[in-house]
Amino acid sequence: MDFFMSEEIKNFFVCFFIFRVPLVFLLDMLLGEPSFIVHPVVLMGRLISFLEKRLRALFPKTPLGERAAGIFLVLCVCLASFLVPVVVLLAFGTAAFCSKNCLFLLPLFLLDVFWGYQAVAARCLCNEALNVCRSVKQSLAFGQSAVARIVGRDTTVLSEEGVIKACVETVAENTTDGIFSPLIAYFIGCSPVAMLYKAINTMDSMIGYKNERYRFFGTAAARLDDAANFFSARVTAVFMIFAAALCRFALVPFSAGQKNWLNVRNAAKVFLRDRYKHESPNSAQTESMMAGILGVQLAGDAVYEGHIEKKPVLGNPMRHIECADIKRSVIIMYTASGTFVAVLTFVSLCLVSKLPC
Repeated sequence: MDFFMSEEIKNFFVCFFIFRVPLVFLLDMLLGEPSFIVHPVVLMGRLISFLEKRLRALFPKTPLGERAAGIFLVLCVCLASFLVPVVVLLAFGTAAFCSKNCLFLLPLFLLDVFWGYQAVAARCLCNEALNVCRSVKQSLAFGQSAVARIVGRDTTVLSEEGVIKACVETVAENTTDGIFSPLIAYFIGCSPVAMLYKAINTMDSMIGYKNERYRFFGTAAARLDDAANFFSARVTAVFMIFAAALCRFALVPFSAGQKNWLNVRNAAKVFLRDRYKHESPNSAQTESMMAGILGVQLAGDAVYEGHIEKKPVLGNPMRHIECADIKRSVIIMYTASGTFVAVLTFVSLCLVSKLPC
């Protein structure tokens, strides 16, 4: 026990606790999602598909039976996604404790940071958004094909403006799902909780639909995802408006024309008015904030599986949306995320300073 209470080991634990979140965020910025690594989401997706097939065969094909099957699937996937990293990390921790060899701590920390980094998707979101921006400049068909990779609606009916709107909305919404929520989960409980959140979000993206196939089977997954993102969606919106203010301040030395899209006052007004104009309790939080910051209208009616779904618009039509707004939304995403990482690092530092020596 004295070995693990040595000054060197304690300092290592302190440094890891303080810098783990910025390290995870930095790894995502630098590496993104390498194709040569099997991403945990792929494994989660395979597990979800496997369980769906088996559970649909086992449970009655009634609304109650499908809901029960969906709940069972959610429990299985959540337990597996949480327990696998817990067991692996505990194995290395136990080996280090029993052998009194700090070398076993190295793979423990490396794996924890690696899994934490794979729960974050800022680089992937940025790449996909910029790909839509490049594609829509080439042709409408290329733009429709590119945006189809990141949205669930029918993209073949979208105009150029519709493609840009869909992309900006996705950046706004996934700033919560792909960055803030996993960072909060990792900050609270390291990689096991981050993987648990990723499993919840993956289940929602695969089975959390209100169509004929998943209306009952996907209810539990959709509701759990709403609950998991409820707090972080509101935190994300707040940091978005801080990001807009920071960007506006940074552009002061430049021409006024470069600041027309950073309308902080309009963002606050639109957010307070439109943040609940969506079936989801979370989506409009960030989408309304992004619409206000850019000074455009987002959302509105969309086509899913050939059917028009009526949706209210978010924001004020102060100007027409343009392709450059995709890049602007990415700037807001990264500025908000970077600011949030800095705040979490400061909180970690404050927590460490309160610990007894």
